[in-house]
Amino acid sequence: MKKILIVDYQLSSCELLRKFLTKKNFEVETTTHGEKALLLIQKIAFDVVICDYRLPDFDGTEFFNKASVIQPQSAYIFISNEVNLRNAVSLVRRGAYSYLAKPLNPDELLEVIREAISIKNSISENNDKSSEVGANEMKFVVGKSELSREMIKQVKRVGPTNYSVIIEGETGTGKESLARMIHNESPRRNMPFIAIDCGSISKEISGSELFGHEKGSFTGAISQKTGFFELAEGGTIFLDEIANLSLETQMALLRALQEKVIRKIGGIKEIPVDVRIIAATNEDLRSKSETSGFRDDLFFRLSEFVLKVPALRDRKVDLPLFIDFFLECTARELGRPKPELSQEVIDHFQTYTWPGNIRELKNVIRRASLFVSKDNYIYLNALPSSILANEHAHFQELSLSNERKETQLNGNFDEYTDLKSTAIHAESKKIIEVLNKVHFNKTKAAEILNIHRKTLYTKLKMMNIQY
Repeated sequence: MKKILIVDYQLSSCELLRKFLTKKNFEVETTTHGEKALLLIQKIAFDVVICDYRLPDFDGTEFFNKASVIQPQSAYIFISNEVNLRNAVSLVRRGAYSYLAKPLNPDELLEVIREAISIKNSISENNDKSSEVGANEMKFVVGKSELSREMIKQVKRVGPTNYSVIIEGETGTGKESLARMIHNESPRRNMPFIAIDCGSISKEISGSELFGHEKGSFTGAISQKTGFFELAEGGTIFLDEIANLSLETQMALLRALQEKVIRKIGGIKEIPVDVRIIAATNEDLRSKSETSGFRDDLFFRLSEFVLKVPALRDRKVDLPLFIDFFLECTARELGRPKPELSQEVIDHFQTYTWPGNIRELKNVIRRASLFVSKDNYIYLNALPSSILANEHAHFQELSLSNERKETQLNGNFDEYTDLKSTAIHAESKKIIEVLNKVHFNKTKAAEILNIHRKTLYTKLKMMNIQY
């Protein structure tokens, strides 16, 4: 029996929908609050979640952001009055399945639910049929080099334990993928895995994001908030770029690890938590702890097990496996036959140093796959000029609008005529240049550019620079 969760601030609406859908042979849970809904989502795998955009504790956008992290496989349907309809539509663009305007038409709702479940089942069947591809993905991630084999041995050794882990490696080496592998090797594999980019969270709200806050605890805290620690209960939290956490948040994190309790911002109640922490960094945390940039007690608490991810240039033996996998994935995405690489491209890939590591290779393959020749080969002219012109330059393509993409591909960047476009282009060029020099260490890049790290993140997002 398919399971449906209904979240509506009106109890009468919940009851009406529950009765209607129960008669249609669905198993239904209801709640009037987003917080309670998130707790239910942690415990039960729902096929469909129907949520009113307006909730007593937070709006539909915040609910979707949290719920889709815990249960991304569920189909989310938002219902809304005319006032909030635009917001509901925007959620569909961000991954929600559908939206319906109030008052609801029961038959229309039932049709949307059945359609969502049908698509969900089709995806599951395709995943089952592509189990061979899934195995290839694991081979791709693992690699066959000595360094890769040793890395996986370490993953299998620490995975089943409850140890905290620090993953060290350059940007783009696949630290989050490795963290997921550790999670999947553990008894927590069926519980939430929540990845958090510490570098993108300002120090003012990092405590609230991790531990939650009480209503009225600070200006703007109009409702109680559940933090990532509670959302990840029983599972794993991956803290990427942990060196960017403020010292205040580091202290709160240390307490949570040592005492296995948290306290919401502005709260007095201690909440027990059962969470495994995997942290990642592209910096030397030990050196940073010695210069008071990172708490040494937190470093020692996290470093129960340290795993080093080798750079792609140090395991060139694995390069053909990575290339083949990305070619296969991109071809499947584009609905085209998998292309081949010309010998010149293969030779260039082997001599290139790949400062951006696996992420850079993936971007290069995806870009080049749009320029496959008629004989289904990728030649040198399909590669971005940045890796052809300078072996040490990091490939970094801008995801621009179609018009500016065309300008880029035609090599006409210097033909901007208006000052605003020229300034934006010059600024983005400088940012990419500095990021390349520091191997995409965004903290160092911000220091060199003489801007705050948060400002750098904002500019990267605004300019659509993938990093």
